[in-house]
Amino acid sequence: MDKRKSILESAVELFAEHGYNQTSMQQIAESVGISKGSLYSFFQSKEDLIISIYEHYQQLVFERAFVVGLEGNLPPLERFAKQFQVQFEGILEYKSYMKMHMRGESAKNSEKLAAMEHRMRGRLFSWLEHNLLEVFGGKIKPYKWDLMWMTQSIYASYMMLLISTDDALDPSILGKHLVRQISLLAGDFLEGKSKPLLDDEMMKSFSVSMDREGAFISFEERENAWKSLYEKIRGLSEDRVKYYMNIANRISQECRQSNQDELIIRGLFRLMMDEENLKNEAIELEKQLLPESV
Repeated sequence: MDKRKSILESAVELFAEHGYNQTSMQQIAESVGISKGSLYSFFQSKEDLIISIYEHYQQLVFERAFVVGLEGNLPPLERFAKQFQVQFEGILEYKSYMKMHMRGESAKNSEKLAAMEHRMRGRLFSWLEHNLLEVFGGKIKPYKWDLMWMTQSIYASYMMLLISTDDALDPSILGKHLVRQISLLAGDFLEGKSKPLLDDEMMKSFSVSMDREGAFISFEERENAWKSLYEKIRGLSEDRVKYYMNIANRISQECRQSNQDELIIRGLFRLMMDEENLKNEAIELEKQLLPESV
């Protein structure tokens, strides 16, 4: 594991247990086995560290849904349900992060943190909008904001329930349940039984995309690497598409694990690189997913 990732994981454990304000950079450095000075070479402040934690773990959850969306072998409704499913699976795996998030402690009056939260919220809405249009078509546009607002509220409620109960809900059943409720709400609008309350003007502050000044650039590169690989696989002959799509999906599944088996992932990439037409894309994705340890 690279050192930066080790710091993020140790910090989130300490923040979840003791709270952000009660955890010092010295404690974090000691938990990783490095000096405080070395820690500051990775993160200039505790504020920068917690922002990186939020971005790192949000990406781990969202990337699951992003890759499922690339598979293209499921009908839109089923794919939407599976995307929710893999996000809920991620939430269960990253419970320490979610507990830290639920504590609601962070740097006070931080413009950086406020901007990060704005981007995170905007990213969720962008993802929801894409899927609503894919499932229901352009006719859903007048109702998209009401649907997105209600969906994110339901999503957040179940997310909190998942991490606060001992008997966890089944992510697969939960994903299907959410899409069923979204479909019912959408049908109500499309049949003229309900009128939208929200529109683009009212909700323009939520219409944000990933910026080009820091936060999600490295993650955008990862997503582009995933996308390039899947697109290249689809260009192969029919028999090879199935074979290499299975390998790509297996890499995705392995990468979803909280304790990834790097040997398995690298072995799968070696199989992918046996196909000359996929070699460059496989090398780039492997570099993004498994950076050399520092």
